[in-house]
Amino acid sequence: MKFRALAGSLGAGALALTFIPGPGATAASADLIVTVQPTRTVVAERYLEQEPTWKKCGEPGLRTQCAMVTVPRDWNNQGAGVDLEVAVSRVAPKKGKPSRIVVGNPGGPGAPGLGMAPFLASRPALAKGHLAVGFDPRGTGNSSNVTCDGSPMFTMDARDRDEENLDLIADAAELTSTYCERQSRDLLPFVTTEQTVKDLDLIRELLGFDHLDFVGYSGGTWLGAYYQTYFPEHVGRFVLDSNTDFTQPWQTTFEAQPEAFERRFREDFAGWAAKYHGRLQLGRTPAQVVAYYERLRAKLKAEPAIESFLDGMIVVRYDQNTLDGMIANSMYSKQDFQSLAEDLRFINDLRDTMAKKGAKAAQRKVDALPAAVKLAHAKRGKQAMQRRLGFGLPLSDDASNSTFFAITCNDTEWPRGQGYADDLSAELGPRYPLLGWSANQNPCYYWDRPSLDMPVPTGEGLPTTLMVQSDHDPATNVSLAMDAHEQYAGSRLVRVAGEGDHGIYGGINQCVDKVVDAFLTTGRSPAMDVVCQGEGIPAPRQREPEPATAMSATASTGSPLARIARYNKTLSGF
Repeated sequence: MKFRALAGSLGAGALALTFIPGPGATAASADLIVTVQPTRTVVAERYLEQEPTWKKCGEPGLRTQCAMVTVPRDWNNQGAGVDLEVAVSRVAPKKGKPSRIVVGNPGGPGAPGLGMAPFLASRPALAKGHLAVGFDPRGTGNSSNVTCDGSPMFTMDARDRDEENLDLIADAAELTSTYCERQSRDLLPFVTTEQTVKDLDLIRELLGFDHLDFVGYSGGTWLGAYYQTYFPEHVGRFVLDSNTDFTQPWQTTFEAQPEAFERRFREDFAGWAAKYHGRLQLGRTPAQVVAYYERLRAKLKAEPAIESFLDGMIVVRYDQNTLDGMIANSMYSKQDFQSLAEDLRFINDLRDTMAKKGAKAAQRKVDALPAAVKLAHAKRGKQAMQRRLGFGLPLSDDASNSTFFAITCNDTEWPRGQGYADDLSAELGPRYPLLGWSANQNPCYYWDRPSLDMPVPTGEGLPTTLMVQSDHDPATNVSLAMDAHEQYAGSRLVRVAGEGDHGIYGGINQCVDKVVDAFLTTGRSPAMDVVCQGEGIPAPRQREPEPATAMSATASTGSPLARIARYNKTLSGF
């Protein structure tokens, strides 16, 4: 097996790595030992010499090509085990040869990313000179998958503090860790950010570019900062939007979420709903809107509301957990506020009808809805039913969830055991009840991490990194961005005041888009931090029901992450 060294720092104090052939090594390489210098990444020639087969994928109008790239199972032991495949997408300029490459990641971590290529290519500023690239990170999407299939869901009420309920939550979290390990035993330890950034650098090399521009959202900011840390010589123009605190362990990011979701719900949604009480009928003040939610939650805990759609093919059970999930899912984008308000009224009416007139009367109420409205309610309700993890993270398919667990639990250390988890829940719950009580619903407290010690990103010696952050982002607390910005050398922050959407660039904020487009196309960064004003929350509108395929928390018209998710769907399974 031949190796070639690629420049790329592994961070100060990194230990030398030794290649020890495993079961997948050829006879010719059986006695080969390669010592990797601290500042070099050594790649076997067979990975560098591969020629991916590109073919059209998705809708023709997207002009997207997709291919599979072969990567080592373990970059630190490239001869061991069966190789993995990583799905990659690209969109070239309509005319001429691209002068730069821009790669995107939509976060999660664990969200598929093929849709990033057509999304980035849709930006007029990038369409002329950039090759736009997306990829499904190892573990998820069309790439080699991990799974936690069969693991339990958190169906308990996180607010119940009796010992038996707390033990059930701990058992479910620990079992999730066990299922992930057993179902993905030979791959789970290698689904880490360290492995993923090396996949990304191989993609850059195969596409023939010395430097890589990058747009990362949410968990993609973590990935971007670590790529910069491992491969500073290949860093181009990096944009990190809706930021984790990538200078701290994952624990820091997730423990800051309950505060951020509570702020978004109480200040943004409840304030907006109160302003339009005449239309929405949820309360005349923000406090009354929150009280409406608390009353409804208590009623659903006492007796859930159940509705059936499409002759029983879709059944939604609205309990207190479904309600919390529906609210949290809708906090990511202000475009979802009206649907949430209408859902709250609908579920309340459905529950009251059940209590007063019985289940059949409630079902007749459902049956009387227009077909598109029924299907839209069903899709939102089913999505909320699946959200059992706390920390405001929406669920999708098992590979995405499993990759999320692998990355967040493998990358950095977590406190161990039920005691810490329950104490944290008791601390955060009274202050941030929407999600704070569910802080103990996390398998990372019981996870057996691989032996991994990644260098901490510092930004030292890098070109300018452009960070974008809204003040009321629910999933990545603004405090995280402020801390990371302070710690990350050479960064510039574009702060969006009066805004709470998660994912800003490529949406509707022209101020942000102007700054980011200029940076990506010319390399010109602001001389100092910038404040852009948010666009405000639109008033409720009278409307015909939207197509059910577009009625979800991940499909909002103005959300860049929603557009990326829609592109992902059309590219999936290429």
